[in-house]
Amino acid sequence: MKNLYLAPLEGVTDSIYRNAFLKYYGGVEKVFTPFLSPNSTHKFTTREFKDINPEKNDINLNVPQLLTNNPEHFLWAASEIIALGFKEINLNLGCPSGTVVAKKKGSGLLFYPEELDKFLYEIFNKLEGKCSLSIKTRLGKHAPEEFYEILEIYNKYPVSELTIHPRIQSDFYKEPVRMEYFDYAYQHAKAPLVYNGEVKSVSDIEKIEKNYPNIAGIMIGRGLITNPELGLQYKGINPTSNIDINKLKELHRTLLQEYSEALSGEKPVLHRMKEFWSYWQTQFPNDERAIKKIKKSNKLQEYKDYVTQLMP
Repeated sequence: MKNLYLAPLEGVTDSIYRNAFLKYYGGVEKVFTPFLSPNSTHKFTTREFKDINPEKNDINLNVPQLLTNNPEHFLWAASEIIALGFKEINLNLGCPSGTVVAKKKGSGLLFYPEELDKFLYEIFNKLEGKCSLSIKTRLGKHAPEEFYEILEIYNKYPVSELTIHPRIQSDFYKEPVRMEYFDYAYQHAKAPLVYNGEVKSVSDIEKIEKNYPNIAGIMIGRGLITNPELGLQYKGINPTSNIDINKLKELHRTLLQEYSEALSGEKPVLHRMKEFWSYWQTQFPNDERAIKKIKKSNKLQEYKDYVTQLMP
């Protein structure tokens, strides 16, 4: 059995979702926060602190993720996170968003190997012995061949785990994963490897496990949001491949209640809940009309009524 990790998804896997997921499902060894963006203010936003507040997040399961290309900003944030009791910090070198990449952050920094090397040298040199530092990366920005030099840079540092999403930045999530480059990493990476990308079923997990028996784990994002029982199914805790609709109903009830309390006004709550249905809808293949009504609802009560009709 491989370790399974819940990947960070911006706008989806915040602390409210992660805690609800762990309460009703779990089956994972780590959950990663959406990226925090430290800057010169040396302050976390209210939203960011909610994701790392140890009173609301299990420090043994949650891994804060940082997105920056500035070693000073990274080290400030890391010191704050370490002081809260977290044992691991993850560096985001994979985000493909155009606005992020334009600032040489996320996968945008991969196109500048000298700057990447200098950045990693400074943060690893200062953090040595204070916490584990893992990295989540893509293969490069424009061409997968960039990965050869990038991996040489990673191999210079004591990366606790290297999670590889085998696509380049310009692939976003549409192009097929480039498994031949994960093969290369499997042969040449010094850090323990974690696979990430297009894992949607137990058979997908088992295929990765069979092909790469020595990897440290498998990180799953959209697959676990779509089917939150996936980890339990893989580990035999839930032996069936069918999702328990009653449990999904409880997850939905908790999320709706907590977002209604945390967000101001109906529209933000509706926006957040509809985002989940873009994933969950695949669990209701014969209820296309009902899903459309849920996604088009403009009032919270209307939304609740449609969901009740779908999950009585």
